[in-house]
Amino acid sequence: MKQTFLCTALAAALFSAAATANPVSVKDGVLQWQDGSEVALFGVNYSAPFAYGYRSIERVGVDHRAAIDMDVDHIARLGLDAYRVHLWDRLLADKDGNLQDNIHLQLFDYLLLRLKEKGIKVIITPIGWWGSGYPEPDPVEYGFSTFYSKSQMNQSADAIAAQKNYLTQLFKHVNPLTGKSYQQDDNIIAFEIFNEPKHEIAPAQSAAYIEDLISTIRAAGVTKPLFYNTSEQGDDQPFAKALCNTSIDGVSYQWYPTGLVKGSTILANMLPAVAHYTNPFAGISQCATKAKMVYEFDAADVASSVMYPAMARSFREAGFQWATQFAYDAAAVAHTNSEYNTHHLNLLYTPSKAISLKIAAEVFRTQKRAEKVADYPASNSFAAVTLDYQQNLSVLNTPQQFFYSNSTKAQPKAAAKLSNIAGVGSSSVVKYSGSGAYFLDKVADGVWRLEVYPDLLTLQDPYQNSSLSREVGRLYPAAQQLKLTLADLGKNYQLKGLNSGNTATASAADGEVTVRPGVYLLTAKAALAKQYANKVETDFYLPKPQSTELALVHQNQRQTHLGDPFSFEVDIGALVKPEKVQLMLRYLGESKFTAFDMQPSLDVSSRYQLAMPADWTQTGLLEYAFVVTADGKTQTFPDAAAGSPQDWDFVSKAPFWTVALKPQGQPVALFDATLDRQNSLYPKDATVTQRVVADSSGAGLALQLGVDSLETPKAAAILKTTLSADNGLLKRNLKGYDTVALKIRAVKQPEQLKFAVLDKDGIAYGTELKVGTDWQYLLVPLHKLKQTDTLLTQAYPMFMPLFAPIAAPRGAPGVAAGSGLKLNELKQLQGLQLMFNQPAYSATEAKGWHGIELAEVSLIQKP
Repeated sequence: MKQTFLCTALAAALFSAAATANPVSVKDGVLQWQDGSEVALFGVNYSAPFAYGYRSIERVGVDHRAAIDMDVDHIARLGLDAYRVHLWDRLLADKDGNLQDNIHLQLFDYLLLRLKEKGIKVIITPIGWWGSGYPEPDPVEYGFSTFYSKSQMNQSADAIAAQKNYLTQLFKHVNPLTGKSYQQDDNIIAFEIFNEPKHEIAPAQSAAYIEDLISTIRAAGVTKPLFYNTSEQGDDQPFAKALCNTSIDGVSYQWYPTGLVKGSTILANMLPAVAHYTNPFAGISQCATKAKMVYEFDAADVASSVMYPAMARSFREAGFQWATQFAYDAAAVAHTNSEYNTHHLNLLYTPSKAISLKIAAEVFRTQKRAEKVADYPASNSFAAVTLDYQQNLSVLNTPQQFFYSNSTKAQPKAAAKLSNIAGVGSSSVVKYSGSGAYFLDKVADGVWRLEVYPDLLTLQDPYQNSSLSREVGRLYPAAQQLKLTLADLGKNYQLKGLNSGNTATASAADGEVTVRPGVYLLTAKAALAKQYANKVETDFYLPKPQSTELALVHQNQRQTHLGDPFSFEVDIGALVKPEKVQLMLRYLGESKFTAFDMQPSLDVSSRYQLAMPADWTQTGLLEYAFVVTADGKTQTFPDAAAGSPQDWDFVSKAPFWTVALKPQGQPVALFDATLDRQNSLYPKDATVTQRVVADSSGAGLALQLGVDSLETPKAAAILKTTLSADNGLLKRNLKGYDTVALKIRAVKQPEQLKFAVLDKDGIAYGTELKVGTDWQYLLVPLHKLKQTDTLLTQAYPMFMPLFAPIAAPRGAPGVAAGSGLKLNELKQLQGLQLMFNQPAYSATEAKGWHGIELAEVSLIQKP
């Protein structure tokens, strides 16, 4: 039977007296403001006051309050208006649940003050349960949840008593910086009671536990909406019904569609995974009266800047009114990405992703709740947003706003009406030679505020294992050229530095000026500078540089063919522009290198490139290095060895890079079990075992994939891969390649498979295969590959679907699904997928272990 916390006249009176102070309420399942308008808030989780976030900031010698000031300023700069965190109750309470007034609570109070000043609304989750160690081992802790498993938290009478004591004291705690308790603070709009609870008791008992906590919280004076989490219950319909029959106001959800903790960057188009959000509880009538929030979400291990706007779109389609990414990295330690290595988001260290989050916030605020959107890939263009995976680009284009996550050729919808510009790279209105983010905001006609952030050089894969000693990105506050085309500013505008220590002044020449990181006032006339200099915000925060030493990053390739459009490319981090960048090239076995001058990119000043010299037509293995001369000093990369390989006494610190130069028409690998160790996307914590074994044919290694039974649909999915970073196809000439060759065998008995390649949109094109127990090359003509179900990665929550549905072919409305692969797009293949063809097995055949071994998959020109 449905229970309610309004069980006494006293409670009813308390609710009535305090309800008017609540900033939001829930009516018919909709979270709304006091004026009746709907809530739509989008932001981040952030945990600097607690756990590893607290410890890591302390270890790098940064004051925690200064770190919070910087991060809140940057979060607000991205236009985010929502903040959520689960508190580490083990740091805030003792064994009996008594609240501890310690540094963590004090810093959290300080964070709440700063968020309130920026208008960033807050939802707090009081009980986290987790220890505070991650990614380190948990320290010895004495908070009440230390002594119970997560499921015992809703079963043990002692655990429940401690929770109730803690909740009562926490909600009555008065923040000394605001003079208000958490219930009284109108910037805190709601509470989510428990972070990812695990219920292993009957639904009725779970409901009773939840009601008990609700009653405790209401008795403490809390009248704001309360949410309860469903994530670890999966698709548990009885639990969901029991939860929605309680007096809870809302239900909280999560979404990690690309899985978690892969250990390396996902190098593939993952947009199919975020085309729609699946809510298995949408059909439960009782849940229709509950508001919906997403407490955590991310496209984990994805560096691309296209995912967040797509996720925001799908959240709104599913009816969510709150969504907070997990988790924003504190700038003081974001250069290491060591707090949550599977996530990486910071305005300074992931500028393109940060701008895409800014775009996502606009999507979330402007798209109507429950508004239906097109199916993928048509949904890559929606409302004012365009997503382009191949260009790593998200664009928001309205008459007033023009935001882009990388250089774009898009024309502003109404250039004369623009009032807000934010971007990375260049556009038709801003030509910028740096690699950091920038913001332009119109103050008045002929008056703009400019904010410029440092250049970024990403030094290594940020999604490796956590380490505070790993530098994944480095900032360079270098001078860069900025050229603006804004009609009201003109071509001879005035520039004046505003932030502390920034005394720069300049007059633009043909719209161009030199800028360093900072805040500037731009005025069409000098007189306007005096009028508006004191009317714009001048705060500007940067962390102390870890290093400004010159560095070079290069992604090598395994091989290329004679005649391929191959070029050598490097990104250089430096405070001053190098005088010279050279490629040193030789065939393996030769003693001398030949030097070639590299040319700077026209778009980004830190990028240099050089096409393969036309007269190098002999096949073989090439060795090469890059020599950078800057500020009178010469260094050779890799490893920044002093001098040049052409010096008689040069000493190399590391092996040179190599690339195999092969005859035209040789096989092009899509998968090589010997070399591709980091490319598997599926399975993750699923039913498949993966082992790298010796190829019994005597040639390298093979990937063995096995399942204990084929009796469930999930077991059939055994592999989804991406291409390796050193095995890209974009610089290949694939004309004439018309066949896929698989070196494969079945392990125990002949097997029935479904094989597919993934096109530029990540959509699967496949066919059925029969595989015997002897090693063989199976040749599959590309024209026989037809559009089929696309296997998704193992998402969290676990109730997300296994497949993306077949969509209509791109650019062909009304054309039947199942059309073939576009051969002119082979350069943009994303990877492959492999499944057991489950319908081909009888019930008896499906039982028992099934396995295959895969050594190679290549594109070939069929003789």
